[in-house]
Amino acid sequence: MHYAHASRFGQGSRPLLLLLFWLVLLLPSTMLYLLDIKLFPLLELDSVGADFLYWVTFTGTAPWGALTAAAVAALGFYRLSRAQATRMLLALALSLGGGLVLNEHLKTCFDEPRPNAEYLAKKNLLQLDVFYGQSKQERRTEIAHLLTLQDAELPLMTQNIAAHWRQEVGLSFPSGHTLYAATLSLTVCWFFIASGHRVPCLMLGGWAVAMGFSRMFLGMHHSQDVLAATALSLPLVSVGIIGAQLLTVLVQRRYSINSA
Repeated sequence: MHYAHASRFGQGSRPLLLLLFWLVLLLPSTMLYLLDIKLFPLLELDSVGADFLYWVTFTGTAPWGALTAAAVAALGFYRLSRAQATRMLLALALSLGGGLVLNEHLKTCFDEPRPNAEYLAKKNLLQLDVFYGQSKQERRTEIAHLLTLQDAELPLMTQNIAAHWRQEVGLSFPSGHTLYAATLSLTVCWFFIASGHRVPCLMLGGWAVAMGFSRMFLGMHHSQDVLAATALSLPLVSVGIIGAQLLTVLVQRRYSINSA
């Protein structure tokens, strides 16, 4: 097992390193928001770059996002001690579960349309109030119909991105994909930082930033959606880490009592 030889940071420096990591994740969407730069529809959606961004998005799209989390958890059990990996798994369950509930609640509260829906409305291809007044299945049917028209006002896109547009017809604020990626990355890095495994942290951080960019370039989210999701990730991660620690202590105490 590789964890036995990993150099460790002091426990006191870990919160600061996690905070710095979170601030780095916040930086791109913060700058885009403050400068009012909109990434959609800057990128041609029928390009290789757009398809690459689709595959980044794919790693956080249900149900395939669960495989991403499972792969990261498996890496934790390979790189960390069993006790640390178990706490990491508990923390992930709490933070990601909380993020899922929070994301759905906030989307309903803010009721913000997606950039691609706003784009189609500006081209007079749909009416936002009518579109979002329908069920999700009805919205998917309407988008699917629009994409078959080959209207000159529609952007050209790859088959993968067209399928994603047909599937992702929910509300925009906040970005659930970004919340998932940032929460997963920060939670795992809390445990990897302590064991001195820097490379997985850098890779996960890059993935989380790329996830935010993919959502904006593909017309799924505004910069404020990505910014809010990233901002919310640290509180969720904190709750997950503290909750996992408390659960671990409770289980250990119960085991000690039963053993006595």
